[in-house]
Amino acid sequence: MKIDQDKLLTFLNNGHTTLDNFLLLHYREIGMNNEELLVYIQTKMGIDKGNFEPSTELISQTMGWSAKKVFSYLDAMRKKGLVNFKSRHASDGKVTTELDFNPLYLALLNIKSTEGHADERVNNQGIPNIYKQQTQQADIYNLIEQEFGRPLSQIEIETIKQWFDIDHFDPKFIKAAVQEAVLNSALNLRYIETILVSWQKKNYHSLNDIKNERQKYRQYKQLQADEVVDIPTDVDILNTDWDKFK
Repeated sequence: MKIDQDKLLTFLNNGHTTLDNFLLLHYREIGMNNEELLVYIQTKMGIDKGNFEPSTELISQTMGWSAKKVFSYLDAMRKKGLVNFKSRHASDGKVTTELDFNPLYLALLNIKSTEGHADERVNNQGIPNIYKQQTQQADIYNLIEQEFGRPLSQIEIETIKQWFDIDHFDPKFIKAAVQEAVLNSALNLRYIETILVSWQKKNYHSLNDIKNERQKYRQYKQLQADEVVDIPTDVDILNTDWDKFK
């Protein structure tokens, strides 16, 4: 088969985009969904070529999406703490916005290690606390998206962000509240938040407090189920005041 030289040169001149296999294996663990990964790959292609302000228009043409949709995924990654938008003022007065994905890479360093013991974490000495918090948020985003079976909306992302920034809910309590919602088939953020507020008002400090509450509730339900009403056999069933047997 004869090779078209022009097409070959075009192919070679477009260069290559290198992706870390660790990212491809663990992107969901840092809170990225499939669509965000695709946008990241398209964006990284531009960054690798020296374009730190990728064009959402060009990316949208490649992906068959609108530029607005492309930006919405970039903004979602920003809100998850995976990318920073850095505005720069050029000498001609033009303002450019560059994308910095260092938070994403730091989040990857802070996820659970796949080697050794399952509960071990890679060494994150020297990583600022803000990145640890961003990773915790990403874990929650990812967990809720998995349980909901769909990507989170912008409003939902903002609500979860407020759980960290304003309400200061403990991440382990958030995960427990999500599990509670799943068990009760009530998969919505309002229900999860109601659980968290309830635990906060009860001044719970550990998961043992929640475990004890669940145990007491199960015991209470069991007692109700075990209650036997002593009904005489010589009564007129249709004309009996049942209140006296309660």
